Amino acid sequence: MRSAQLIGVHHASFAFIRVILPPGISFYTFQEVAYIVDVYKRKLKASDSLVEYALFISLFPHLIAGPIQRPSHLLPQVQRPREFNENNFFDGIMLILQGLFRKCVIADNCALLANAAFAGHMGHNLWAVMIGTYAFAWQIYGDFSGYSDIARGAAQLLGFHFMVNFRQPYLATTLQDFWRRWHISLSSWLRDYLYIPLGGSAHGERKTYRNLLLTMLLGGLWHGANWTFVVWGGIHGGFLAVERYAHGLFGWSRSKKDEDAITGSWRSVWLKRILLFQLVCLAWVFFRAQSISAAAYFLNGLTDLSWRPEYLAAFEFLAMFSVPLLLLDLLLERSDEEYVFQHRSPVFRTTVAMGIVTAIALFSANQANAFIYFQF
Repeated sequence: MRSAQLIGVHHASFAFIRVILPPGISFYTFQEVAYIVDVYKRKLKASDSLVEYALFISLFPHLIAGPIQRPSHLLPQVQRPREFNENNFFDGIMLILQGLFRKCVIADNCALLANAAFAGHMGHNLWAVMIGTYAFAWQIYGDFSGYSDIARGAAQLLGFHFMVNFRQPYLATTLQDFWRRWHISLSSWLRDYLYIPLGGSAHGERKTYRNLLLTMLLGGLWHGANWTFVVWGGIHGGFLAVERYAHGLFGWSRSKKDEDAITGSWRSVWLKRILLFQLVCLAWVFFRAQSISAAAYFLNGLTDLSWRPEYLAAFEFLAMFSVPLLLLDLLLERSDEEYVFQHRSPVFRTTVAMGIVTAIALFSANQANAFIYFQF
């Protein structure tokens, strides 16, 4: 306290303290930790140039909300000369447009429903909970994957390639597969710099379950000092452990892609996707709520089945802005491209770009929302 008084900040408000924190501190801190660990373990040669290292850490497209870049991927790109490539430049523009579509058209419109439902303006019943939860699920996906696309596109214009951060996560059939698809740069960082150093799966099943739970709890806490994020991480960590136990108990495949997604019937695949989506949405309620009590009160509405005529319009509005993103993901899943129609002719892709611009102009929400992950 004495030292705080000496520098004149003993009357500083919490709002002021938040303002003076460096933007994107959590993201570039992860990059610095990865660099230090990789250099220490001799997986990477230390940079000889402070300027190159500073550029690697502070390259502006990923600075505020990622994707978290691995030193072994980005630092060599910083260190070698870059040349203009018209194909990469065009790809960058297409990624930016795809990101703007996900954010301005999908996320911001879904946010209108999510904000209304979580604020209690739509009532307190099963239908309001469903609308608010599903709307937020598509909002946060469109919002964050949209930012990632914009960041990757901006980097592409500058001659850098950023890692893919999302690969159709809502098409996953297992929770493990979900985390191979959702916020890949964070989930892989947590795996390599937290889960594996804790022991990973090398010391028996019980410690593996412990490590899974600790990793996800700390991953939740990384999002903010609020118990809601801890519960969100605990739900994912707990169910990852349960899923692993079930895999061992019943001998299910642990391959990178669920075996049934390749060889099984489409009914079985979609049933797994739908069930997993419900679990992910349950966790999203705690991520979105301001407190544990607010989340519990919101979920308590599931016991009330009362219906209002306006709910039909709300579900139609939600479908209008979630189904296009689902269809986009199905196209990307089938083609394994970074943006839709990536390998078509320039004329065709230009036509698609014009269509995206038109959709953004026509269907962008009237109410703008800041990117969700800017607060982290």
